[in-house]
Amino acid sequence: MLRILLLTLLISVSSSSFAFVKIQAKDWGFNTFSQLSYSEGHFSQAPVQNKKAQLKRRIMSEFAVWRGTDYRWGGDSRNGIDCSAFTRRIIASVIHRRLPRTAQEQSHMGQRVSQRELKVGDLVFFKTEPNVHHVGVYIGNDTFIHASSSQGVTMSHLSNQYWQAHYLTARRVSA
Repeated sequence: MLRILLLTLLISVSSSSFAFVKIQAKDWGFNTFSQLSYSEGHFSQAPVQNKKAQLKRRIMSEFAVWRGTDYRWGGDSRNGIDCSAFTRRIIASVIHRRLPRTAQEQSHMGQRVSQRELKVGDLVFFKTEPNVHHVGVYIGNDTFIHASSSQGVTMSHLSNQYWQAHYLTARRVSA
């Protein structure tokens, strides 16, 4: 049986209100937030361009908390974190979706997207060994955030020669 939990919080802002709706389908591991605006007796969904900007702001805000954290293979805390734990934390905090623990497992989540179709919040995967070896979160403008074994939590460009040579695929895990 599918259990769905729906929570709504209304916040008054002058003559209109905004509703933040969380939809959670626990049996499927699915969580999402949606912003609705309320005006003159009707709800409508927030404009798409605002959603994209809000998503990037939320990702960058979470990145700021982790930036500079040392890399530690198998780590999952501010004392040290690896790439898949970092993406798992970002996606859980910002998109409210649970990801598996390893980069290899994460590479099977969501929908495959081409590099030219990347959107903010997509996962980008890299291969330096026989299997997926590294993962980061795309933030737009040829840039992704990740936990680097040499630099800790940082920002890099996909056009960098190293990342270009090892780029494998991308997955869209958001709605």
